[in-house]
Amino acid sequence: MTTYNSNGLDRLLAPQSIAMVGASNNLYSIGGLVFANIKRSFNGSLFPIHPKDTEVQGLTAYSEINALPQNVDLVVIAVASHAVEAIIEQAVAKRVGGVVLLSSGFAEAGAEGMALQARIAEKARAGGVRVIGPNCIGYLNIAGGVMANFALTPDEPLPPGGSVALVSQSGGFGSYLTTKGLLTGLRLGWFVSTGNELDVNIAAVLRYLVEQPEVKVMLAFSETLRDPEVFIAAARRAQELDKPLVILKAGRSEAAAKAAMSHTASVVGAVNVFDAVCRQYGVIVAHSMEEMLDLGMIFQDGRRVKNNRVAVMTTSGGTGVLLADESALNGLDVPTFPADEQQKMLDVLHTPFFGSVANPIDTTAAIQPDALKAVQQLVAHSPSVDMLTTVTWARAIEAAKDLVKLYQNTDKPLAVLSTDLVEPLKEAGVPTYTDPQRVAKSLAALYRFSTRTATSASTFTPNAQRVARSRQHLELPAGEFVLMEAQGKRLFAEYGIAVTAEEWVHSADQAVAAAARIGGKVVIKVMSYQLPHKSDVGAIRLGLQGDQAIREAYQSMLEEVAQRAPHAVLDGVLVQQMVPARMELTCGLQRDEVFGPMVAVGLGGVLVEQLAETTLLRPPFSLETARQALGQLLQGRLVQGRRGLSHDEQEQIAAIMVGVGNLALEHDNISEVDINPIRVDAGKAYAADALVVLAGAPEAAH
Repeated sequence: MTTYNSNGLDRLLAPQSIAMVGASNNLYSIGGLVFANIKRSFNGSLFPIHPKDTEVQGLTAYSEINALPQNVDLVVIAVASHAVEAIIEQAVAKRVGGVVLLSSGFAEAGAEGMALQARIAEKARAGGVRVIGPNCIGYLNIAGGVMANFALTPDEPLPPGGSVALVSQSGGFGSYLTTKGLLTGLRLGWFVSTGNELDVNIAAVLRYLVEQPEVKVMLAFSETLRDPEVFIAAARRAQELDKPLVILKAGRSEAAAKAAMSHTASVVGAVNVFDAVCRQYGVIVAHSMEEMLDLGMIFQDGRRVKNNRVAVMTTSGGTGVLLADESALNGLDVPTFPADEQQKMLDVLHTPFFGSVANPIDTTAAIQPDALKAVQQLVAHSPSVDMLTTVTWARAIEAAKDLVKLYQNTDKPLAVLSTDLVEPLKEAGVPTYTDPQRVAKSLAALYRFSTRTATSASTFTPNAQRVARSRQHLELPAGEFVLMEAQGKRLFAEYGIAVTAEEWVHSADQAVAAAARIGGKVVIKVMSYQLPHKSDVGAIRLGLQGDQAIREAYQSMLEEVAQRAPHAVLDGVLVQQMVPARMELTCGLQRDEVFGPMVAVGLGGVLVEQLAETTLLRPPFSLETARQALGQLLQGRLVQGRRGLSHDEQEQIAAIMVGVGNLALEHDNISEVDINPIRVDAGKAYAADALVVLAGAPEAAH
């Protein structure tokens, strides 16, 4: 990993001195509230700025930034938007390190606000001033003593700090998440609201936070992702440092995407692409606010597991069965304890005993507290399980204290099911949930993260000679944007994509001769820029063998095309080896608005539209990553069993995927690639068709 450059974010996010423009003595105003928050936590130099008052909340006030007695690292701004531009000019002149711009009325407010935001961004960029916001609620950095936000009010206790960092593009929802997380026991050490992101965005903040030693878990709420390369770098670094990165993505529906655009002037990419990129780089995608906070709870103590065996301990048989069900449904194992371990548990239980110690362990409600603690200790130290879960009631304070001791005396993850949050558990950071499904999903996520396979690193350097050779295949007549199949195959060959043996001919005699050279059964296809989808107009004939069959098919195919597509200008016929196929796949390329080129692989042939089973990768990626993606199709069945893809077939399909990815990286004027089908049989995989579309093509040309 190359040395990380914070790009000036240290002075913004870990300042030694702060000034606030808009600081006020009115604690009911944003300026008063935020300044009071900063004042109660910050130990560095602090300067309120007010145009009239000479003192704000007991500190000497200054009329403007230019009047400050020293340069400062951070300026917090909470004034009307029309006044901000002049303040930024002063911040630049005073060599301020960073600005937290709380004000609204910028890009989210229409054309005028968008223009104002652009001017401010340019001035800050030119002056080397990093900016969070506008239209945000600030940030908190507990370790640094910075409470430059109004997510929390000054009358609320200061968060105790901890290993969890939360980043949110939305200020209001970020405040909601912060408050709810703290109430549930989340040990929040950082919260950053990025707002309109005129400069610093979620990706940049995550890249900064992942390097902070106190941060062990990162949670993010995103409406869009700018700087995808920075986001991926943060994800890779999180994998290296064993720090879970959990993200909740808004804008999954068309209606939500439109709302995101109006809220923060965001660009929202395709959600399936977003999910695929997260999967590729080890980012955990949460599908609800509750799930994201639940994952923060289970990850915050840094515990890991080597296996998926969970012990279920309850005083209620029904609850134990439900927890066992949810555990199994989420991929966990609820093993039966060995006879000797069961006997040790029975030895500490009072007789007669009418429960069960097999797993789930049902001690029944009649168990004495000392016996329950003894059983819990035996289970916690058992070599037969990796994780623990149990049940308590909110009013059972002494039982909760005993669970805290259990949690502190084991390094195994413990998740507690409770009727409500219990203060001793919350204070100790014990992951506590109010539904069995949430318990099981959290433990399962911890197991998957602990045993994950890290994405193999892949770098890419364009091959100048290959680019020059392949570019000639992209030189089309004016007004044409879709390569003929024969051209596409020649392009593919430059990228190591195995193609069927074939010849491009211009007469029936040439077709007969080509078929003889190829041998076996052949396919013939009409070549025309106007016919990217040949089967729609009868421009293809399959399974031909013998001179007469080829001549007759050649003639009938041209006659049918002339009748069904009289507009098409024909440029010969492709005579192609007809390779056998026990299975057909597809591989293609699309370009996402946010993440750029994405390579898809899935079931092909006639099933491609009916099943729509695909997985996506963002290039560059390695052969190993491509093989892993194949293993995700059909829940792994595509590569398993007697009829699954062999090792050699997987290797060749992976090479096709890598080739398509490299093609996309070296030719950004290619907007779409479709190889359907890839014909697979007897250890071989061939691209049997080729659709390559250049940028600028009208929709009807695809």
